[in-house]
Amino acid sequence: MDWLAEHHATIDCRSYRVIFGDIHAPEFIYHGSLPGKSMKMISTLQARTLLSHGCEDFLATIHDMTSDVPSIHDQPIVSEFPD
Repeated sequence: MDWLAEHHATIDCRSYRVIFGDIHAPEFIYHGSLPGKSMKMISTLQARTLLSHGCEDFLATIHDMTSDVPSIHDQPIVSEFPD
């Protein structure tokens, strides 16, 4: 929370976003993903270890809006049985 206060961040829980409003930089809004969606996550300890070894860090969320959710009707049928 100290880091958020230091960077003048406002957490908007309802809209799943964080607004960074530093007076020395343009406003930046981070839009989070909706809960329940699967995503690759690492622990803070893993992130700190990677950063201490010289890795760069980026804040990014990527969401593929073009992929369709498969329907049960799209699954191949091995054999159909009469009722």
